[in-house]
Amino acid sequence: MKLKKVISSTLFLYFIFLTILLAQDRSFILITYHSESGKTRAMAEAVAKGVAEVQGVDYILKPIADVTEVEILHASAIILGSPVYNANMTPEVQAFINSWPFEGRPLKDRLGAVFVTGGGFSIGEEAVMFSMIRAMMIHGMVIVGGDEVEAAFGASAITEEGDFVGKEVQEIFLKKAAGLGRRVGILVLNIN
Repeated sequence: MKLKKVISSTLFLYFIFLTILLAQDRSFILITYHSESGKTRAMAEAVAKGVAEVQGVDYILKPIADVTEVEILHASAIILGSPVYNANMTPEVQAFINSWPFEGRPLKDRLGAVFVTGGGFSIGEEAVMFSMIRAMMIHGMVIVGGDEVEAAFGASAITEEGDFVGKEVQEIFLKKAAGLGRRVGILVLNIN
């Protein structure tokens, strides 16, 4: 009877070890964001839906406050989202980027992509995207834009001007976010 328990325990441990080993080989995309109103989170969820359309690629979706350094270092791609604050990324997103390991450039050749939400037109969406992209490039990351010319630098949404005031993030913007996620997912699959 004890021998059966030992064998069962050994097989169970072997199964756990094998699962961990195989999981390390599987590509995953880190989709992370800062959001206070929920609008940037909605864009992040749309990005995740796009990634989910690609078979063979996993993703982790979480706020930047919950991301671990291990997740940053092991992600095949990082898709980062921020609201636009006075034509800048939020201080929380800047602090998150500043926390990335730099010595030896461990993120070099990883894919990077961005998405933003802004209250109005011409309020700094592209400036914030470029700021986030520049930071990724300093780390040696390879930048990926969306799958439409209107999302060339990443995905963005207008949330508080004109027809968009007081509403959920509109489908036109969520579609761009999903396209960005899908494109990054396909590239990760093809590279790995």
